[in-house]
Amino acid sequence: MTDKPYHHGNLRTELIEAGIDILNTEGLKGFSLRKVAAKCGVSHTAPYSHFRDIDALIMAMSEHVTNQFVESLSLFETGKANEEDAVLIIGKAYINFFKEHPPYFQFLFYHSGININLDKEDSQDYPPFAIFQKTAFDMFEKKGYKRESFPERLASLWSVVHGIVALLTNPNIKYSGDWQKVFQNIIK
Repeated sequence: MTDKPYHHGNLRTELIEAGIDILNTEGLKGFSLRKVAAKCGVSHTAPYSHFRDIDALIMAMSEHVTNQFVESLSLFETGKANEEDAVLIIGKAYINFFKEHPPYFQFLFYHSGININLDKEDSQDYPPFAIFQKTAFDMFEKKGYKRESFPERLASLWSVVHGIVALLTNPNIKYSGDWQKVFQNIIK
């Protein structure tokens, strides 16, 4: 057995990022702690210093991405904008987050097991979506829409943002324009 070099740096984060990449490319059947360790260039036992098993790694991967996503969406300032501008700003932040981290989209919405219930008025199922929902509901209320129309309006708005992200994170779809402008043109 050849010795793997001692790893300097933030191995936990590297294992998480490697795990996201492997899960996206090989699926759950091709996913293992050994493969994650090999991708990071460490011994096959190194991941166990950070994760008790594969489920703990997947949970850490989900938390890692979710925390970054929440931070990204929380950076917008609704206090200085009207609700419609806030929706535009948060939609752009949503698009920008996945533009900067394309692998996160596939991981979150196809491999992480998150659940989002569009019918719940106060959706705390997934924190980034709760931020998006609250911003949208504030705009709907300000515009005087009937409360019972909020879920359908939310689904429409999220479909636009989420659809744009699905397109921009797909390596087989080429577009040289600005996806944020596409979003802005749709909602303005």
